[in-house]
Amino acid sequence: FVMKRNLIAIILLLATLSSYSQAKDSLNQLLSSVKNIKPTYSENSDIRVVYIDSIAKSYSIEKPTGVYINGKFRGDVSIMNTIDSRKIEKIEIEKESYNRDGVEYYGKVLVEMKSDYVPNFMTLKELSNKYLKLNNNPIIFQINENVIDGDCNKYLVDENFVLKIIHDKVKTSDVNVEINLVKLTTKTRENIDKANEVWIKGNTKTVANMP
Repeated sequence: FVMKRNLIAIILLLATLSSYSQAKDSLNQLLSSVKNIKPTYSENSDIRVVYIDSIAKSYSIEKPTGVYINGKFRGDVSIMNTIDSRKIEKIEIEKESYNRDGVEYYGKVLVEMKSDYVPNFMTLKELSNKYLKLNNNPIIFQINENVIDGDCNKYLVDENFVLKIIHDKVKTSDVNVEINLVKLTTKTRENIDKANEVWIKGNTKTVANMP
């Protein structure tokens, strides 16, 4: 559940809490939740059911935290998972409550990108319209291993940080319903290395140095 690429967002969430004790309690609660969903499995393990939504609520805060990138408001901390952390020059945090576009926020995360890098933000809807030709069926977006629970007309990604876009069609239990599954892979070092692996004959793997 807690993947390396999500650590920035978690740390920023904790940093915006109103006190050290609250941050400490939330961190302990989060670690406890992670421990509960990462048990030791074996062939004799019983089936374990995990409700991700309940886990997410266990360490959420009442008000979202606003993120400003190069001085411009870009939404809440979810955007931290869709920008390249290697391109960040500086991060500052301001603790204050404020209203923006009718939404109450607590805390500002001020992100300054490196001067030689210019991100190109667009919504998931804009990105899919640019690169894909989809029908009118429902769309589920996935970024790396995370299914996106948000408005695709507002959820922003940095186009320059996207490595691949994979479109699949998923049939539901109702055979007459088909869903568009759009998977985005970002340009993390891990994803790039994996994309450059060449697989041959099932489980045999050859790693090629691709240009």
